Amino acid sequence: MPRFSKHFSLSLTQHELDFVDVSNTFDTPVYVDPYAIEIQNDVWAATASELIRVFFKEVLNAIRSKDIPRAINLMSHLTEPQETFLGVSSGNPAGRGVGPGQSRQLIRAIATSKAYKTGLLADLSEMALYVEGIDRDKISDLTTNIIREQLVDYTQKQCELYDIPTQQYSGPSLWDAKRKNWISKYVQLPFIKSTPVLLVPKYIVRRKLSLDSQEFYNKQITDYLIAENLRASSSLVHVLKSGEPKVYKSDVRKKHPKSKSFIADVVKSHPELLALYKDIARKERSLSTFDDREDIPTLTTACARLAEQFAKVPTGAKHADAYHRLTMGALTALFYPDLILPQKEWEVNDGRKRIDIVFTNNASVGFFAQRRDDPKLNANLVIVECKNYSSDLANPEFDQLLGRFDDNRGRFGIITCRSIDDYKAVKNRCLDAASRSRGYIIVLTDADMVAMLTAKSQLQDKQIAEFLHRKYRELLT
Repeated sequence: MPRFSKHFSLSLTQHELDFVDVSNTFDTPVYVDPYAIEIQNDVWAATASELIRVFFKEVLNAIRSKDIPRAINLMSHLTEPQETFLGVSSGNPAGRGVGPGQSRQLIRAIATSKAYKTGLLADLSEMALYVEGIDRDKISDLTTNIIREQLVDYTQKQCELYDIPTQQYSGPSLWDAKRKNWISKYVQLPFIKSTPVLLVPKYIVRRKLSLDSQEFYNKQITDYLIAENLRASSSLVHVLKSGEPKVYKSDVRKKHPKSKSFIADVVKSHPELLALYKDIARKERSLSTFDDREDIPTLTTACARLAEQFAKVPTGAKHADAYHRLTMGALTALFYPDLILPQKEWEVNDGRKRIDIVFTNNASVGFFAQRRDDPKLNANLVIVECKNYSSDLANPEFDQLLGRFDDNRGRFGIITCRSIDDYKAVKNRCLDAASRSRGYIIVLTDADMVAMLTAKSQLQDKQIAEFLHRKYRELLT
């Protein structure tokens, strides 16, 4: 079968989608990463993190109190997630999760690990560092099961976004953090023929786990051991002809072979090494491409194609959906992972008003981060109104968006339109709103979108940042 986007005729590339565009005939070689979830600052990830934290705490409490039936009950619900098609497996896509038969083995592995015995093990994301037999497949599948209800909700919102039909599905149990137990209920999911699909936001997946025992051992731990041997002038120190002392990595690794118990010992004595490793992992940006198959265009190719599409969509209400989808895809391609989790026509004020697109502001640096951190704007969300008009924007369009700002959503938005004839009048409307602290709106025309997409296709991200800052500065003059 084709990819999800092709099956549902979305005509969008992976770069225009917020989720991993999977197929049900092959696995996509990426993994749901609990640390990638933990480091995010948005509400969706915070909820997912709490689900993971509560679950793992319950497991550890059950093991400490020797309530093995409780621990087994918790672990036995972590079935293989068949609906995401992520990871690597032989043959047809299949999970490698923790089934009922493996729950005792996993509990035993945790209980006998040095990290557990010394109180070091506290986070699910660190299990791959400390617990033998736990790798990226199991961590990914454990995480997927624990946050399944969050992923169901995300999938439903993406289906609403693209008008994709869903069907009732009675799948694996869902973790309920309030009840601290698993519950069963019917959910709505999209299907490819008879196969249910659970979509995963691409900002929480990685090609390998952020916290990887081999990588941690190869870099931070080995570098530390080399420095310690040099400091102590140990027997591993060789003196080069130049007189420079040298310790070879191979010698260090031979004397201190990698094991998860050894990693636990090192971290227990030197927690700063793990803190350094986590800090490095925190700074890695989210993925935008997930495999090397030929049907995946590059980001530059996708942006070049998008730049050409704006001239092909006519103005007017009849073509509003096509313009809306094009704009949403273009904004995702331009600003992911700063802008994530798009929702279409998100209801506000008890459903009396609807917004065209709402993005979660996930930026850590740059233009959108500055808008979120500015106390005047507090732009936790970026609200986007798409106007497929042939005439200029007027006061009602601005008043409509301004009326949707508040202290929780923030006071920053974007209006996209096809063109502007009277630029001075539009600019004055934006200035008037900003000067009265009602909100800050930037207007992007087709020409603006094409210019940014063209810059992105040429890897000129700096030009895009400068363009946005220039647009914003106009509101302050």
